[in-house]
Amino acid sequence: MDEQEISIRNSKVGINRWKKDREKCEEHLKQATKDKQYLVMKSKLLGFLAGDGSVHLRKNKENKTTHHMIQFYPDHISIAETYITAFKFLYLKEPKIENKKNYYSIRISHPVAFFDLMKICNFGTYNWGVPFNFLKNKEMKIEWLKAFFDCEGSVLKNQIQIQSVNEKGIYQIKKLLERLKIESKVYKYKRKNPNWGINYILCIMKVESRKKFLNEIGFNHKIKLEKLKSTLASVPQSG
Repeated sequence: MDEQEISIRNSKVGINRWKKDREKCEEHLKQATKDKQYLVMKSKLLGFLAGDGSVHLRKNKENKTTHHMIQFYPDHISIAETYITAFKFLYLKEPKIENKKNYYSIRISHPVAFFDLMKICNFGTYNWGVPFNFLKNKEMKIEWLKAFFDCEGSVLKNQIQIQSVNEKGIYQIKKLLERLKIESKVYKYKRKNPNWGINYILCIMKVESRKKFLNEIGFNHKIKLEKLKSTLASVPQSG
């Protein structure tokens, strides 16, 4: 058998293996939709990708192949591990993780995951949104919010804050928080550089709202969780 024949054989083996993996994952998803944990894991994954992720096609001009990329860039290992666990549970493959010193890069090309995620909502800095049609119950709403705040939330001394140039997305989060009885306010900040868009800043400032956030939503992000606990512990007790 010459090199060309070996190459053709290996290509066929690879294609058959890919088809089997795809069929296995598709069947897994059909069965998983009956599982409560499936809904929780997917809500979590959608929140992560809206915050610090991307779902997009990447075309290779040389060999004319298309890669269905799902990428995530968390800043803490606790978030990286939570994301990988959710992705593997849903799509049966573990994404590759690289430590980039200041953040982690988690990437995978996965057609089934790509189309499964894209049929629910959009992604990207200006296009992400709260998937209200998917988040059917309180637990799912909480998991999405927790994952998004893991990525975009900042815990300051007197508030919890998220910032985005996506006005629609910010107001959707405000609406979702209201459904959980958590009060927030949105402020606009026009940055000095005219080429930069307006920043929309959502703030949870009232002590009771921050306590409710901690008790009902919280963080997977260990540092942010401990910081929120600490800031609330230092608040003087009324009466």
